[in-house]
Amino acid sequence: MLGHSTHRCLGRTGQRNQAFGTVSTSSRRVKCSRSARRAGRTSTVAVRAGPVEIDEDDLIQGKDRHKWYEAKFCAEDQPEWNIGRFVTSRQVSPEFRAVTVECEASRERIPLRAAFKTAGQRASLRINQGVERICTVASAPFPESINYEPLFKVRGDLFAHEIKAVREPISVKTELTVLVTRKEAPEVYNAGPDDVVEVGPFVGTGMDLRSSPLMAMYACPTVVMFVSGRGIATCMSLLESTSDVPNLSLEFRKDVRVYYKAANAASLAFKDRFEEWEKLGPIKVLTTTTSFQDAFDDDDSLTYDPETTGAVIIVGGDEEAEREALEVCRYGREAEGRRRAKGREKKKIPQRRRRRR
Repeated sequence: MLGHSTHRCLGRTGQRNQAFGTVSTSSRRVKCSRSARRAGRTSTVAVRAGPVEIDEDDLIQGKDRHKWYEAKFCAEDQPEWNIGRFVTSRQVSPEFRAVTVECEASRERIPLRAAFKTAGQRASLRINQGVERICTVASAPFPESINYEPLFKVRGDLFAHEIKAVREPISVKTELTVLVTRKEAPEVYNAGPDDVVEVGPFVGTGMDLRSSPLMAMYACPTVVMFVSGRGIATCMSLLESTSDVPNLSLEFRKDVRVYYKAANAASLAFKDRFEEWEKLGPIKVLTTTTSFQDAFDDDDSLTYDPETTGAVIIVGGDEEAEREALEVCRYGREAEGRRRAKGREKKKIPQRRRRRR
């Protein structure tokens, strides 16, 4: 005979030996107390994920407990300006002077938003707590290898011989070279060993190489660079960038040309570095004191395909020089097209006419 049976269970206090579907008096009291606690004081706080409602009467949540779980970036609580040290300065042309200072580069002390990450960024410098000067950087972006130990520590990792203990942030010092003029940054231009140097956040995002077609080194094996004025500093920063930061991957290119224009031969800056650049890959530096067009026309050794050739224009904000470089790019594309069309005409075989009988 099939009958109905009542299952019993062992649950919370006050629910022992009770059937499913029934609620004890003590359980009702627990639920009432919880609902009363929910009706207490509440407040809404804003976190990275959005607004969150906090029950202030719930002691389990604790005061500001939501901040325990917020994602925090390293060095966000560090000062924006750090004390540097003057290293050296030298005159690289009648107009420009290269000033080298020692600065802080540790990721435990410098947040990522203020760090030197790619060529084209500018440095913020102050001399003797004076006016902030924005200077063109000639140094290559700091390689990630110098931050191996600070980044290891930021992740909370420990070496075999270490114990969990509070440690001071690791300091990493490196040299930074900027290109300045007497008119635009007189304090930096005339800086010396007795001056107090401060280095602030780096300005701008620099050259966006990650989203550029130039990063496809096999699809764009030939690169031509048009450089003038203070742009030679950014060119130097780009050419000397290491493989662990955005760079041109020079060793994988077929041909790289640097057309450097200056007012005269004495105005050519960093002439002593040209040979070093040519050792980095298939680089050839061609200088001119007239125009980019003359330098391009005089370069008989360059063979290129417009479809696989990239152009980099670094003229330091000179609009006239930029238009001139763009004109050379258009001229080069049209000239190559005319040359190919002429070659096809030469190869065309004339058809014979049939004689009528």
